[in-house]
Amino acid sequence: MRVPLQLSEESLFGFLTSTRLPVVSSLSALIRWISLGLAVASVLFALTTLLLADNGWWAPELPWSGALPALLAAPWFFAAWLDWRGQRLQRAATLLFVALFVLTVLANWPRGVFSPAWYVHPVLCLAATTSLGVTSGLTMTLVAVVGLLLATAVHADETNPELASQQWVHATSLTAVVLASALAGAIVNRLVFMALMTAESQRRKNFESSRALRHREKLLRHALRVETIGDLAGMVCHQLRNTFQVLMGHVTLAGMADDAERAHRLSLIEETLNQARPLLDQLMRMAHPDEGTPQTTDLADVVRQFHGQARLVLPGSIQITCETPDVAPPVLLDPMGLMHALWNLVINARQAISGEGAITLRCGSDTHQVWIEVSDTGCGMSKETQARIFDPYFTTKPPGQGTGLGLTAVARFVRGSNGLTQVESEPNRGTTFRLRFPRAESRLARSAS
Repeated sequence: MRVPLQLSEESLFGFLTSTRLPVVSSLSALIRWISLGLAVASVLFALTTLLLADNGWWAPELPWSGALPALLAAPWFFAAWLDWRGQRLQRAATLLFVALFVLTVLANWPRGVFSPAWYVHPVLCLAATTSLGVTSGLTMTLVAVVGLLLATAVHADETNPELASQQWVHATSLTAVVLASALAGAIVNRLVFMALMTAESQRRKNFESSRALRHREKLLRHALRVETIGDLAGMVCHQLRNTFQVLMGHVTLAGMADDAERAHRLSLIEETLNQARPLLDQLMRMAHPDEGTPQTTDLADVVRQFHGQARLVLPGSIQITCETPDVAPPVLLDPMGLMHALWNLVINARQAISGEGAITLRCGSDTHQVWIEVSDTGCGMSKETQARIFDPYFTTKPPGQGTGLGLTAVARFVRGSNGLTQVESEPNRGTTFRLRFPRAESRLARSAS
């Protein structure tokens, strides 16, 4: 099931969490271990500073100004690690940036405004506003700026006005750089969100369009069956009418016979009904709107099954024969779709035969392909007709007797199965349709290469 994307107006991490992409999990795992590493490193650094330095708590001469900044930042790093671990990306990122700001502000405080580490803040503010959003990012930026200005006020050298002036000029310049970085991050955040919202809107439109297209395609597949089902239903009804007459004859004779003869007639009635059942089952399968899935198929076996069904449906004036090997090389296609295509071809052949005639089903193979032939002794086609038989709605039948979609469905199925349709026909000399499909091993080899 597709997870709906939630685009937060505040943070990119809400979007990243909702995508459930593998790269997000990898990024989360990387930053999670970085957070834990910073927490452990902060604690170890604080303990080492307290043990080795005389005044290791908080002094300008100490690395990172002593143990106090590291100890105060360590809980935030650890909390961020817990939230990264729980996939709470927004909160984890906020805690991580809070820890970094606490560490840098407290580390720079004792050293005054000229500490080089203050220049980490423009980068942090840019990253915070880009990642966390305008509200959270600018809030942290203002806290960092206030910390810088307070540190300048506390450490300003009032005895040396010129130096104090330089300190304030430097602090003001650095504050402007920090605010400019934060504003740049806010702009980037908005631009990224606009791009993400546009992409998500387009994705949803494409999804709805593809779903509607799939629905229309499903309806079209069902519509392509309608003509075939109607023709097949006519032949089935004709055969069932003959079956009904046979059943009535058995019932009439059984009513005038003794018990033994009645039992015999009942067994004949049961046998007749069992012979008629495949006709109804075939109609139900043809009328079902869903198609199967491609699978490795023995075409010779499918043709033999189809021959057994068609023999029950076609009138006695038309002889249908089957010429297939025991086993054919496997092909990858939908057997039900192939059955539907064969019914279309056989029904067309039956309509092309006036009076008595013959339909022949053949199956064979060559080096790369397996083929099926449906040949008839009907009226045949001219070259002009052959050129248009696969066009939708083209038909040579009288108005009201055909939609011209039967052979379109055949060509569509064969093309969808990576096959090829060939036609050989001459007026008054019959027609042969040949459906060629690639062997399954050849098709898989091409896909692998």
